[in-house]
Amino acid sequence: MRSLTDSEKQERERAITLAATRVMAARGFAEMTMDEVAKEAGLAKGTLFLYYKKKEDLLLAVFAAMVEDLHARLLKLASSGLPPGKLLEELVLALLNQFDRRRDITGYSGGMPLSGARRETLRERFAANMQLIASILEFCVSGGLLRLEDPLFAASALFGLCRGSNTYARAAGHRLSVEARAERVLNIFLSGTRRKI
Repeated sequence: MRSLTDSEKQERERAITLAATRVMAARGFAEMTMDEVAKEAGLAKGTLFLYYKKKEDLLLAVFAAMVEDLHARLLKLASSGLPPGKLLEELVLALLNQFDRRRDITGYSGGMPLSGARRETLRERFAANMQLIASILEFCVSGGLLRLEDPLFAASALFGLCRGSNTYARAAGHRLSVEARAERVLNIFLSGTRRKI
């Protein structure tokens, strides 16, 4: 039997994290088992354990993949050369689309058993994304679109508005398109950043 190439290994890891995402969305982290994830991924349980020794490691991989995907999107936006207004609009759309693509677990917040180095690694990745969002907002300040005292706080607030909009979209009877939600988020955010209370 031949060894997998690095590309094939990465594809298998991706398949495993997607399978874990589906199982966790259906059953929750506490009820998720490695057997279920292996079956969902179409792998033998022993093969799964070659990649992830325990389900806490798998949970970290699921959330790390989300954070890394967003990081790549934010880097692309930051170097896009778009004017401030269009850049802010694209930033909001990128955040909303990220939450929509991972709608099955972005609302998951309870019982994450991450501790020590695992929690710190994820926190650092998330903080890097917040810094990227803040740098995009600072560009919007330099273009005269916004007035901000604390760009990092504003980045967190914008992120929260977008995440909250995802919750709203999941509620019964609230079937707004991502574009309609983006317009609402932008209106709320811009109202709060153009003048002082």
